[in-house]
Amino acid sequence: MSDFAQPAEIQPSRFPGRSKHPLSDTRHLGDWLEVQREFLASYWFEEISRRVGMDQEMERVLERFLNLLTCMIPGALDHRRSVVDPVWKRAAELYGALGSKRGLAAGDIVEEFQIVREAVVRILFKAPPGRYGAALSLSEVLRLNRFLDSGVTHASIGHTDGLFFALFNESGVSTVPTTQLVAEIEEQLDALEVEWAAEGKAG
Repeated sequence: MSDFAQPAEIQPSRFPGRSKHPLSDTRHLGDWLEVQREFLASYWFEEISRRVGMDQEMERVLERFLNLLTCMIPGALDHRRSVVDPVWKRAAELYGALGSKRGLAAGDIVEEFQIVREAVVRILFKAPPGRYGAALSLSEVLRLNRFLDSGVTHASIGHTDGLFFALFNESGVSTVPTTQLVAEIEEQLDALEVEWAAEGKAG
């Protein structure tokens, strides 16, 4: 992957302005990230697409992954914290396992997952939460950073596991996942989406 690729020209979403009674309408970093989910997913997808060639089927699967992962990020900063963590980690591991089947090196999958952190930094500067009435605390920023770190870590674990099982089964590592493999990945992705839909609401 190139370090010199130009950033995607995607604009952050507008965050609703302050109410007439800001003290009764306190917003936090999680609220701001909820509004920016579409930007995060789009930026992430566009950056990966510009760096790595994929067929349409893999692009579709990748978009599903990124939409699910970015949906979970705001939950790390609100009342859903206790339920989002295990689903996030499993989704990141599955993402890493798919990366191994796409022929990505360990460093590539880390770099690919780090793109979402870059997207968060970009919107922090382009659309600062404080400008729109959202509080920004150091504790929340640190919590968000740790959450994203755990995604990178578990994507790496999934990538390593994917390589191990490919070698163990003597199937080798292909740069083009088979139709059967994609179907298996999507089946697991289906389960994660259903789990997050249920857990996210319940939390």
